[in-house]
Amino acid sequence: MRHIIGLGVVLPCLLVVRSAMADPPGAVVDRGVDHGRYISHAADCVSCHTAPGGRPFAGGAALDTPFGKIFPPNITPDRGTGIGDWSREDFARAVREGVRKDGALLYPAMPYTNYTKMSDADIDALWRYMRSIRPAAHQVPDNTFSFPFNIRRGIAVWQGLYFQPGRFVAAADKSTNWNRGAYLVEALGHCGACHTPRNVAQATQPQHRLTGAQIEGWYAPDIGNDPLSSLNSWDIGQLAAFLQTGRMPGNVKAFGPMQEVIHDSLRFLTDADLYAIAVYLKDQSSFATARTAARVIMPRERLAAGKSSYEEHCANCHLSDGRGQEGTVPALAGNSAVAAAEPYNVIMAMLYGFEPQGTWAAMASFASALNDDQISDIANYVRTAWGNSAPPNASPWMVGDWRERQRSAPPDAHRALVCPILAENVMQPALSQGPDAWKQAARDQDKLRHLVGAYIAARPQASPAQIIEAMTTAYCRAIAAGGASQAITDSHIAEFSQQVAVVLARGSS
Repeated sequence: MRHIIGLGVVLPCLLVVRSAMADPPGAVVDRGVDHGRYISHAADCVSCHTAPGGRPFAGGAALDTPFGKIFPPNITPDRGTGIGDWSREDFARAVREGVRKDGALLYPAMPYTNYTKMSDADIDALWRYMRSIRPAAHQVPDNTFSFPFNIRRGIAVWQGLYFQPGRFVAAADKSTNWNRGAYLVEALGHCGACHTPRNVAQATQPQHRLTGAQIEGWYAPDIGNDPLSSLNSWDIGQLAAFLQTGRMPGNVKAFGPMQEVIHDSLRFLTDADLYAIAVYLKDQSSFATARTAARVIMPRERLAAGKSSYEEHCANCHLSDGRGQEGTVPALAGNSAVAAAEPYNVIMAMLYGFEPQGTWAAMASFASALNDDQISDIANYVRTAWGNSAPPNASPWMVGDWRERQRSAPPDAHRALVCPILAENVMQPALSQGPDAWKQAARDQDKLRHLVGAYIAARPQASPAQIIEAMTTAYCRAIAAGGASQAITDSHIAEFSQQVAVVLARGSS
């Protein structure tokens, strides 16, 4: 799948044991090229390493980030532009440790934070397969990261804080199917990279694993199987079938990035592996954080406006009861993507539409036909109509913000930035500095170094992660009232966190 990333973050997918040296449970024993091809599908290698219309694995697919573009490399055996002069050990180190042949650290757009769990047998098979691919001479463009994201030393700080190398180890009290599913989800499939929310340093939050996250403008829903999860009402067989086909009874169809995941990866997996993934995901309630649905009340006049706009612009295809048309227009009623915790999927669908896929009809963009109020009203209507029970939490500024992110139109409204809440003792030393000091530090490296030193002096026991979070939160508060759009403020905050990381790295080198 294609990922959108920040420095030290993979932000891409709407879904998807013995000792560390042993084969993962249920793994195919064949060490040949065919098994390696299978591993490449399970790990979804082709999406990021293939440019539109280009040779598979020859690299060059631009991944947009708030900080510039990154271009995944050519991983064919071409000696000039690919990995033809790499050894098996070079390959394994890059995949599982994020270290290039020349020793440079890789941006975690390549999810080595998950691939580190891969078995030696699967690494060997994947290496043999990659060596069997016909070499393609293709020099990918240079990344376009601006300072400080072009300084790879900052990755070392991030890795030290958030990357824990190590192989997958089976749970002794779980079944073979469960452990095989765990290996596929946590290692090869790296599902949590999309479905787990991230902290201010853009690292996934283990305490909220698989509970849903915003990515590429879409919302990767909760797949933790707690009472609010989109998977809660599906049985194991239904979930396995959805992973393979993207279809569910009731004319429900996967859309957005999940379509790509199914097309490039999941549809190639065996029935046994898809069943194992479903077994594992359906047993994740014990990991889910207890939550309650937020109560959001939609004014009657807005509900009526949403219904009127839906009937005018949408009912012709999706029908007045939201059931769509079997196999050509997906249902909105009972659609877990529509009724996810956040409304991004509905907003993105209306703003950007869909290309036709098989028997499924194209959907035109409504970005020009509807304004932000109309799109948010429709989103709230379909999320609460026909038995859907999602909160009506779409807003006009949210729609306008996504227009700006995709440069389709300037936003009509701005938002008040909501900053993280940290413990008082963590924040107090940072808050002793006023907003102007933090704004100055964002453009003055000497000032930033002074603030970092002052914080460390006040809290010498603070870990690098706490320093980054506290200082980034202080900066967030400083710019919260600035009136900039979410896209701009998010970019500024992410850039500031990386500047702090670079200062810490230089201080420890």
